[in-house]
Amino acid sequence: MTGVLLVNMGGATSEKEMKVFLSNMFRDPRILPFRKIFRNILSFMISNLRYKKSWKKYELIGGTPIIQATEKSLHSLQTELKKDYSVKMAFSYTSPTIEESMLSFKNEGIKAITVIPMYPHSSYSTTGSVMVEIERIQKDDESFDIQFKKEFYQHDEFIGFWSKLIKAHIQQNGLKAPSLLFSAHSIPEYMVNKGDSYPREIAESAALIAGNVGLEFEVAYQSGMSGKWIGPDTKISLKVLAHASKNEIVIIPISFVNENLETLYDIDKVIIPYALNELGIKHVSRVNIPEADELFIKLLADIVRN
Repeated sequence: MTGVLLVNMGGATSEKEMKVFLSNMFRDPRILPFRKIFRNILSFMISNLRYKKSWKKYELIGGTPIIQATEKSLHSLQTELKKDYSVKMAFSYTSPTIEESMLSFKNEGIKAITVIPMYPHSSYSTTGSVMVEIERIQKDDESFDIQFKKEFYQHDEFIGFWSKLIKAHIQQNGLKAPSLLFSAHSIPEYMVNKGDSYPREIAESAALIAGNVGLEFEVAYQSGMSGKWIGPDTKISLKVLAHASKNEIVIIPISFVNENLETLYDIDKVIIPYALNELGIKHVSRVNIPEADELFIKLLADIVRN
């Protein structure tokens, strides 16, 4: 039997767990590239200062959607792959951790494992972080036979997944020929200067999807923090589109495969109201991400089998 491990970032289910989640995340050297002692100090400060405010945002969107979405993908993929595979999930910053899930495979006598980070585009801070942890575990136990799958943004079924969702959204909203605004999570500029391929991959996949649906598009980035992060910022791109008299805009959260705080809060509750109320754009909406979409599950199954 072969194991399949779906790895996502994770999320908190309570205010207390939010503090732990933030602390774990900011102790990751792929998130904060400083010496361990400084990461520990900064993670302590950030988690204590931000956890209450962060949890209030989660309360506004009804909790943490990543856990449920990943669970549904797990069960659907297990059904698709049938009995020759054992599918589990793991999270980088909450339980079950990658190490816990790998130990569970080991206890079941499963050593051949395919690891799929649930990030369509590679970045040091996401796919890279998962890879470092997998390499550490494999170094401690060389009996594991691990196949690590990286980015899948060029996969035909990933392009088809988003194309299908965009076309359905346009039809449901009675739109004619909207401008597509692909909004991805931003990353610090220093990562790109070190060779991170993330922005190139975002641009390539946006072009592939927009070309497939036959609409003009722009690429923007959201949720950047203090310091220099890649852009243009999604709000700025919307402002440019408004000045160009674009009255139908559809936002596609291209770097995500499930709903999360950045889609349900940042886009839906901050960015779209800004575009409608402050910029006066006639129509701005977002393509929602369904849980365990049939085409997305087929994509995962194809990654495993090939």
